[in-house]
Amino acid sequence: MFGFGSLRQMNDTIKANRELLRKKKTARERQKDEIRIRSSSYENVNFDYVKSRVSEKLKRNRGQELAASVIGVAIILCVIGFVVWVVVRTDFSFNRGPSSAYFNTIFYSQGNGLVLKTDYYDGGPKAAETIMKDGKKHQNSESYYPSGEQFRSALYFYDTLITEVYFYKNGDTIKNFPAIPDSVFGHITLRNSKLEKKIEFDFIDGKIIAGTYIESHLP
Repeated sequence: MFGFGSLRQMNDTIKANRELLRKKKTARERQKDEIRIRSSSYENVNFDYVKSRVSEKLKRNRGQELAASVIGVAIILCVIGFVVWVVVRTDFSFNRGPSSAYFNTIFYSQGNGLVLKTDYYDGGPKAAETIMKDGKKHQNSESYYPSGEQFRSALYFYDTLITEVYFYKNGDTIKNFPAIPDSVFGHITLRNSKLEKKIEFDFIDGKIIAGTYIESHLP
């Protein structure tokens, strides 16, 4: 009887151990339980560690945003620089068409920011040549009679008249030529006793208006 009772007790022990093994959870199940517990409770959480992780992520995001901004600005500057380079390198020589009812004007690029403004009598020869810079008269300006002789020689500094000289057709200097603003029309009458002539013409911006030049003998 003693042997049979011991055997039965051993069987009961083995059976109990099997029940315990069935109830034992796998590592994967324990991990899921741990995640569930941690995600549903803030107990035993290291807040300093969490703060440091959040801070690092924010810094990383700001760094990425700054890098994107710098790249964007660099691209815009490159585009602007390319456009400026094209404008500076391109020779813009073109016909502006009639500048007024009296002259046809053409602008020619001279480089170094200078432009040669050439005025022509309507349907006729050259009336004047003027060096321009930044849209202003700068350096020499020469004007001519409709017949081709030089009428005027002037020097400008950014639209400021420095000096000017007027000539008769034979090259003699016209003394005491009246001072008239460039934008104002003037009717000029000259008496040259040496040539025994009276000369009349309409005048604007240092140029003689075509069809107005008249010479007559002095009485």
